[in-house]
Amino acid sequence: MFWKNDEPFLEIPIPESEDRPLIVYHPAAGINYLSSWSILVENQKPFVLVCDDVGPHYPDDWPFTRDITNSEYFVRMYNPLIGGRAYRNPNLDFENMLIHRAIDVNEGIQDMPLVDILYVDWLDPFINLGDEKTSANVFSKLAKYVTNGGIIILDKKHEEVIPEWFDFNHKEVQINDNLSIQHLGLGDWPIPHVSIEGTRPVMAEIFRVNNNQKDSDPNDFLSKLNFERRLEITDLHRIRNNPPTRFPGHPDKDDWMERYLEHLDLPKYFNKPQYPFPQDYVWKKSDYSKWIDELISKPCQLRPTPRKERNIEINGLEITFVHGDISDHLDWLKSLDASILLRKNLFKKCEKKMYATMSKSPRIQRDFHKPLIPKLRWSGPDATEDLTLKLLDLAETEIAATIAHGDGTIFQLKNQISNWKNHVKKLIIFHLDEEDYSS
Repeated sequence: MFWKNDEPFLEIPIPESEDRPLIVYHPAAGINYLSSWSILVENQKPFVLVCDDVGPHYPDDWPFTRDITNSEYFVRMYNPLIGGRAYRNPNLDFENMLIHRAIDVNEGIQDMPLVDILYVDWLDPFINLGDEKTSANVFSKLAKYVTNGGIIILDKKHEEVIPEWFDFNHKEVQINDNLSIQHLGLGDWPIPHVSIEGTRPVMAEIFRVNNNQKDSDPNDFLSKLNFERRLEITDLHRIRNNPPTRFPGHPDKDDWMERYLEHLDLPKYFNKPQYPFPQDYVWKKSDYSKWIDELISKPCQLRPTPRKERNIEINGLEITFVHGDISDHLDWLKSLDASILLRKNLFKKCEKKMYATMSKSPRIQRDFHKPLIPKLRWSGPDATEDLTLKLLDLAETEIAATIAHGDGTIFQLKNQISNWKNHVKKLIIFHLDEEDYSS
């Protein structure tokens, strides 16, 4: 319910966006991110919610976020490029994403584009020592981060404790020639839309922002959240029926049941699993396909990384040479379901950038185990003999990707692959030196 001048309205003035999800920022959210999440779910439109806090409340850390059936509500996705952890609820049939970052909000807000909704319930991080603690003083600093027509939602959670935060002018306040805020009224959500422990009724003052400052393209920001937005249309067609799996290493239903059965058999020695019962998937297949089709139909949302490549064939093996850094093309490699074969340091670099891409990639140089390729020498005249063949044998999928190795010549490549025969159908080699593998 929305109240304006003591008159009730059914519609709450949530901004709309036809071609992309709403971008929402909840700084210093604590556990109250469940309130902003609930409001956005009630809106039933695509959204991404970014929460920054020096001590974030991750849904998959203790105390775990669970629904009324003790099931997992938020399923962890791969990490976004902006840092932090990402989650979604697979039971919602529209795009949704929750991101938590362990970062000071004054730093984190600089990473954001102009947001559609700024949800605030704790203003202290934005108040300088000696400044008045009025919302008007704080909003004059925060409004510049909100897009034209966007709103600020001021949760009245702390109204009784810090009443000066709610001592504002109910008329339009002109901040500068390009920026003003207007109080719209009171938003009232008396019954939480989402049945999660920790949600609460919400009352909040709502302000509209008029911002004539130039904004960056929000699709540039959104492309840092989803690897799908960093793909070509041909890549999207290839993956549309293959939703991404759960975050690697996270317990699944089988893990949960195994622990539970151990508890039933030997309750003195094994506790019941403390974490909620896991979901099967991050996306329902039909919802994922629908979303991919929407991206395909609106290519203006996509931000693929350009590739300079050329192709040859040796002994039935398709080989693609890409001039560039392999770490810049992890999204494409993930879409291909490629096994990425690298030395330890570069492997760790790629893993840190996009962990999920490396799930089917063997660790050639392992920290506590015998290396898969003993006495590995990657390049130069003393490079490991038949290194290309040894790498292909380690690939876990039909597509293998690596970087220039050996002497970096097609001649050496042909000699090694002349007697090659295994499950790999395509080899992708990235090289930084333009002369590598030249004809």
